[in-house]
Amino acid sequence: MSAAVRLPAREVRRSFVLNVVNGGLFDLAERLIDPPLVLTWFVSRLTASNLLIGLVAPLGDAGWYLPQIFVSARVQRMPRKMPSYAATAVVRALAWLLLAAVVWLVDEPLVLLVSFFTLYGVVRIVSGLSGLAFYDVTAKTIPPQQRGSLFAWRQLLGGLMGLGAGWIVKTVLNSAALPFPHGHAVLFALYCLAATPAMVAFIAIREPVGAAIEERVTVGQQLRRGGRLLRRDHVYRRFMAARLSLGLAGIALPFYAVYAKDILGAPEGMVGVYIAARVAAQLVCNLPWGWLGDRYGNRLALRLLAVGNGLTVLTALALVGLVSLLHPQGNWLPYLALPLFVLDGAVRPGHALAASNYLLEIVAEAERPLSVGLSNTLMGLIVLLSGLGGLLVDLSGFAGLFLTATALCLAAYVLATGLPEPRQVGRLR
Repeated sequence: MSAAVRLPAREVRRSFVLNVVNGGLFDLAERLIDPPLVLTWFVSRLTASNLLIGLVAPLGDAGWYLPQIFVSARVQRMPRKMPSYAATAVVRALAWLLLAAVVWLVDEPLVLLVSFFTLYGVVRIVSGLSGLAFYDVTAKTIPPQQRGSLFAWRQLLGGLMGLGAGWIVKTVLNSAALPFPHGHAVLFALYCLAATPAMVAFIAIREPVGAAIEERVTVGQQLRRGGRLLRRDHVYRRFMAARLSLGLAGIALPFYAVYAKDILGAPEGMVGVYIAARVAAQLVCNLPWGWLGDRYGNRLALRLLAVGNGLTVLTALALVGLVSLLHPQGNWLPYLALPLFVLDGAVRPGHALAASNYLLEIVAEAERPLSVGLSNTLMGLIVLLSGLGGLLVDLSGFAGLFLTATALCLAAYVLATGLPEPRQVGRLR
């Protein structure tokens, strides 16, 4: 039994509320700088390189995922992981403020590009260092049967608070008093303003002492242990294959906005409309995803996530075909992309449920840092690879990109279908 089950019900409720506040505020913060929309748009104003534009969102995700296996050996020796989370929180807040200051003060495109990618990369890598602590504390303080509801409520609160995020983004970016890139600097500062209390809320959770491995393990030994885990545990291996297929399918995500801007002629303020559509869809679908995971298990959630992502990229592919055949014209064209953001918002809550919660159910507590760290580092490599979507657009156009993403979603569905449901059949190896 995990430490979460042994905690008093009152303490579990307190941890649940603080965790939800953390997630809601972070969700609000992410909406203000939405990487596939706001940040991708920001970089597209500085360069015409599809490679750099396509790297924005994957760089942020990869920076969060990649470091985790390399620090997992140290983290798994800690009976309490919260101190490592608190240390990174300070660095993250300061880094966002520095990024806002640089973007406000600098106008030269090349300097802005280098500064942005450097500081944004640092921010995401430091965030990734806190990831193991976040998942371990969550697993120790929230029982498995409540984790689906936890992540659903995190995103629901974020959606409620983020209802105005689209309006804020549109107002800031359209303001004559905030010419480019000053509007983006303001959004970066607002991100820090929302993220700081989010981190404080999580630090306030009273983490119980948990299982720890006393043996000192080097990074090389930890990597070898991870390799053995992949070879010997067929459930973990198949889960990772499904998760990595879905992650690689993310090559399409940054280019929904780029397609709307370059082909449909969407103005800059349209970003706010797209964010509002995504938030509204996510808000409606949060609790159903949580109920689904708690009631029927996370294997089903993983399969439905693959289906939902596949439908989104198929819709994008259909839009490309429609525009190519009919060559429509008019100011209404940017609204043709709205279904993409609605569908993306509807399936987004499933990512936390299908990936994180399934993994937390199939690994032992003492080995959790290794399993989660390896999973996330491999995910980081795949997400970084997905940044090459820009090259795919250059070689085969938007249609080739969306068709590739569709095939990857189909592969993820097939792999997820072969996974066991831990609550029904127990742990299989």
